[in-house]
Amino acid sequence: MPAAPALRMPPPTAGGINEPQECPYCRRTFSCYYSLKRHFQDKHEQSDTLYVCEFCHRRYRTKNSLTTHKSLQHRGSSGMLKRLLKTSALQSALAPAPHHLFDLGAPDHPQLPPGLQ
Repeated sequence: MPAAPALRMPPPTAGGINEPQECPYCRRTFSCYYSLKRHFQDKHEQSDTLYVCEFCHRRYRTKNSLTTHKSLQHRGSSGMLKRLLKTSALQSALAPAPHHLFDLGAPDHPQLPPGLQ
């Protein structure tokens, strides 16, 4: 049995991209062309691509679904991870500290970081 032809993203209506738009495939109405485009990608577009969350490894069919998941489930994680990687703080945090930086006999000295104990 031959595969169904791929649906194509419809062009914006004559009123322009900021006017209400109707999906020609399911007849739902959206406030603007961007919302119609996101709906089309989520509901009608055929793709074998899977988008994987870098934090929990869940898989999503659309980039928008992954973005929504991350904003709800991992709020703040992405920015913090990017900052750590950018400044190489993660690498230096994982590197063993020189022994002279920690006076283990001093009672007022803070605890060693996790992984260095």
